[in-house]
Amino acid sequence: MKTVNFKYNLPISLLAILLILAFNCTKEKTTSNDAEIEGLIHQDIRGDCLSRPASPDPVFGYMVLEVQGNDLQIQHLDAYYNCCIEYAVNYQIDNFNITATETDIAASPCFCECFFNLKSTVFDLQSGLYTVTLIGIGGDTVGTDTVTVGG
Repeated sequence: MKTVNFKYNLPISLLAILLILAFNCTKEKTTSNDAEIEGLIHQDIRGDCLSRPASPDPVFGYMVLEVQGNDLQIQHLDAYYNCCIEYAVNYQIDNFNITATETDIAASPCFCECFFNLKSTVFDLQSGLYTVTLIGIGGDTVGTDTVTVGG
């Protein structure tokens, strides 16, 4: 029977974890850059890992909506997800009700979690008053709010 020498495996394991963190949590990633899904053009962006959350509810974070012309940006600030998240948002639009559901399309998760500021922008929406609901990866409602698109 072969014995395993943990004295040498521990430093190698720690180095591997540090490399994973260094390469997976330090760059802004666009995962669905101008992809056309169900007739919508949208862009989903995962920001860098944050050192600590700014929100009072660090479990789910919070939603912020911004409008520029007919483009709607949905932000999930202080989202706490797997470090290697491949962020994508699926949209359902029923009249002027938008449900944005976050997904993680990563093939395999890392062994770490951190806070992110996530963004998804929907382009060229019809003008009007929208009710927007953001659903997190775990099925939780991050926020619901109304916003006027197209001034």
